[in-house]
Amino acid sequence: MEQKHLKSVLESLLFVSSKPVSAKEFAKILEQPLPEVKAALEELAKERTDGVVILESNGQYQMSTNPQNSTQVKNFLNTELREKLTDATVEVLGIIAYRQPISKAEIEAIRGVNSQYSLRHLLMRGLIEKISNPNDARSVYYQTTTEFLQHMGLSSVKDLPAFEDLVQQIKLPETPALDAAEEIGNNSGPEVKSEITTGETAPENETEGKEDEFEDDDEDEEEDENE
Repeated sequence: MEQKHLKSVLESLLFVSSKPVSAKEFAKILEQPLPEVKAALEELAKERTDGVVILESNGQYQMSTNPQNSTQVKNFLNTELREKLTDATVEVLGIIAYRQPISKAEIEAIRGVNSQYSLRHLLMRGLIEKISNPNDARSVYYQTTTEFLQHMGLSSVKDLPAFEDLVQQIKLPETPALDAAEEIGNNSGPEVKSEITTGETAPENETEGKEDEFEDDDEDEEEDENE
């Protein structure tokens, strides 16, 4: 099949496909060499830069709206589908985006809490998908979908911001209570500093002294009675 015709056929198949398709699947359906199919798909992806483009994610291709128009497209979509994600769900989505493919156990090990609800919600929204674990047929991995790329306005997961750059932009929360305690300790004497740092108070020597005085008075009274 000529390259021009192959590109035309692939474009038609991408248009009618309701889910991402790999180059290997196209090659099998069209009975064409895999390298030629991959080359044709890559050319199509480069040529399409208008309102409709071809996205590539994890070796799979799908026709989609241009990420540059994501704001207008999202505003056009049904509000129910654009329901705001919770902080926990966004956290899980971020872990999957940067560590994919990843298992549920690994996600929960990173977060330290059960993530079943967030995973189910993301699956329902079509932002992530399950894939088989090649090392264990009883478990699955999670990865992001082309729907995720559309919402993020990306052409590929490779276009995600570098994780190290994001970490550098994170500002740790201030701790006014600890800062105030430290300031009080610096402006006070050694006894107060000791109380602040150890949580212990100085012994009440005055009270102990008074108890000793009372005991001495009792002894003197007993001696007077004996005399």
